[in-house]
Amino acid sequence: METEKLNFLADNQSVASLVSQLQEYFKNSYSHFQVKRSRIVSDLHATSGENEQELIKQLQDVDAALTIFGILSDVMSAADKVLHAKAVMQRLGLDSEIYELHHQVKKD
Repeated sequence: METEKLNFLADNQSVASLVSQLQEYFKNSYSHFQVKRSRIVSDLHATSGENEQELIKQLQDVDAALTIFGILSDVMSAADKVLHAKAVMQRLGLDSEIYELHHQVKKD
């Protein structure tokens, strides 16, 4: 893999660090939606009528988001664990582009 193909990385970032950051982002998003779900469920217990249907719709939307962010968090967590496993690091070598800090190559 050539460094030019890693142009999606920020300067001084490695693929391994990007995976770690994505895992943290998806985990935090999942937690955010858990809190939101808890608030909606509390509101749902305290209401009735038209507002109840709107809250049920919001709850369904939040549940869908929880499913998506839960899966993404789990996948990124697995990838992060694999990339940072001692055996993988030894096999790929710390000089692998996966662990190498990316530096943007400026083209004229």
